[in-house]
Amino acid sequence: MTETPLNLPEDLSTSLADLAKTNGQTASYLAMDVLRDYIEHEKTLTAQIELAVKEADQGKFATDDQVAAMRARRWSRNAG
Repeated sequence: MTETPLNLPEDLSTSLADLAKTNGQTASYLAMDVLRDYIEHEKTLTAQIELAVKEADQGKFATDDQVAAMRARRWSRNAG
């Protein structure tokens, strides 16, 4: 494992230590877990954006009906 020094603001460092203690983990383990999740999320998001740009370059766009259906699904999830 490679050690990477990380300077955190005091409030963030305290919150990390408190949460780690509450969960019975070390602050290092919790920070690694959070960073791993964040990096994976960003990789997935980047891949989705790259695919969307490629499709747009090919002239592939959602139809009005597809956009309306997506909006309806999102609004219905947030309504209740």
